[in-house]
Amino acid sequence: MASHQNGTPLIIRKAKIEDKNEIVPLIHLSGPLAWNFVFQEGNKTAFDFLNTAYEKRGNTVSYTNHYVAEKDGKVVGSILQYTQPSFLFLTAGTALQILSVYKWKAPKVMARGLKTETIIQPPKSKRLYLGHITVSESYRNQGIAKQLIEFMIHSNREYKTIALDVSCENPSAIALYEKLGFVIKETRHPKGWEGTIPSHHYMEKTISE
Repeated sequence: MASHQNGTPLIIRKAKIEDKNEIVPLIHLSGPLAWNFVFQEGNKTAFDFLNTAYEKRGNTVSYTNHYVAEKDGKVVGSILQYTQPSFLFLTAGTALQILSVYKWKAPKVMARGLKTETIIQPPKSKRLYLGHITVSESYRNQGIAKQLIEFMIHSNREYKTIALDVSCENPSAIALYEKLGFVIKETRHPKGWEGTIPSHHYMEKTISE
């Protein structure tokens, strides 16, 4: 899909392995505190994991689950999509990638991942889940995130409920999602480990027939 807002065309397309150097920083930017909390272990960083897992199929970070917004010949936005059945399969693949990167330290990383899932939970049944919604700072306020979300909704018309999570500390994103028709269904707080990652809103949008 291509649009021509602000002069130059915006192209939304499936992510490719070759996009790694541009999209991985965007994926990390979608939730840096959570990424770092889970995947910083010893001399390994979140970027070590993201760069490795992005290139592989069958995990939650894989390029196969992502779409990008491209403008001026650059990847300027990212979005992820999956559903409950695929997530269960992808989680197993993510565990394998963690084992590959962290070796004997993998159980510690997995434990923190499970802890984070109490805040950012797996997708519910019959929902299209969107995540990693990020736009490069120099391309914000051009409607790119809105176009990414609308593209994913229109490309998955069989789903009548669209879901996402957003940090309570990201008011601009919350405002955008509410403008697009998303409603806060639940707010989840890190109990006993406050300050590690922010509380998150779980939001849904119902598509009318």
